[in-house]
Amino acid sequence: MNTQVRDYSTNNVVKYAVRLATQGTPQDCHELARTREFHDLCAKKDDAPWVRDFPYSERAELYAHVNNQVLGNTPIDYLEFGVAQGGSLKAWLGLNQHPESRFFGFDSFEGLPEHWHAKAPKGAYSTGRKIPDLDDSRVSFVQGLFQQTVDAFSREFSPRNQLVLHMDADLYTSTLYVLMNMDRHIHRGAVLLFDEFNARCFTDEFAALQDWSRACMKPYTFIARRTDFAKVAVQVL
Repeated sequence: MNTQVRDYSTNNVVKYAVRLATQGTPQDCHELARTREFHDLCAKKDDAPWVRDFPYSERAELYAHVNNQVLGNTPIDYLEFGVAQGGSLKAWLGLNQHPESRFFGFDSFEGLPEHWHAKAPKGAYSTGRKIPDLDDSRVSFVQGLFQQTVDAFSREFSPRNQLVLHMDADLYTSTLYVLMNMDRHIHRGAVLLFDEFNARCFTDEFAALQDWSRACMKPYTFIARRTDFAKVAVQVL
């Protein structure tokens, strides 16, 4: 079912409700609710000053804008959750070359821990536990499932620089777990990047951001995004 609904007039809501009640699944209802939540939110606060339409292969355009225009190319503590082959991490290493910047990559390198969608089942994006070979002494890796590593890391971690979290975990469960466990370090000015923000009708990364934002009372604003919201950067207010 196509739940990407933009017309929320009373008549259409009733029609969709009837359709879901007779033909839909719980997942359909969840997708419709999150999609509507997303559109309601954006009607109020989509004020991102940088909006571009770019292919996935050129996603570093967004990273460059954030690094140069938002962060001012200052030292950062960059934490990436979902590294895989290391494409985004490598891009950030090239963009921010300040010697005091620190980069941390979190991944089990065994692929997704649960089924995501038809083209990304459990185990997708595995590198066979092989860690990317990045020749940069500023990088360190934390290997293992987030649920086995992030809590302990967060308790011992002491931020030194501007905090940047790159959320590329795809799954709602993984994304929410990271945000909740890193919450003690996420304060005003922190930048959060999301790689699959609109996935599965906004039921994964968007939903996790919303639930964390409400639960921890951390509002945010969009600072950069791809036109279709597949990739976004937000800043905590």
